[in-house]
Amino acid sequence: MPKQQNPVRQIVGAVADMTRNYFDMKRDNTVGADDYFHCKANYEAANHGPWGELTAQIVGDTKEGFDYLKNRFYKGFSYPDALSDYLHDKDVNLQGRQLSKNPLYSNSIEACQYQRVKDINEKY
Repeated sequence: MPKQQNPVRQIVGAVADMTRNYFDMKRDNTVGADDYFHCKANYEAANHGPWGELTAQIVGDTKEGFDYLKNRFYKGFSYPDALSDYLHDKDVNLQGRQLSKNPLYSNSIEACQYQRVKDINEKY
């Protein structure tokens, strides 16, 4: 998708990409596939342009913050385990955003292939 100049379109496109990838991940329901869908969502959102990239960062960081709290206080993760999961997911999100700037990749599937696990549905 070509980078869009209009900030509102970038933001809306980024939110739509992240939402679609979230629901794709839930539908696919493959153990260990989270990193692939995180990478893909952030790549696609950032590919809309600078406002898309910023939106991906804000949405991703906010979600990971809520996940940290859920893991720590609802699921009973230890502080180190919850923090490790939080930092890992933030890193994968950043990788997706950075890969969107790499001219070697023409789409999110190619760029995030290294995160793909064998049982993910081929349509993703």
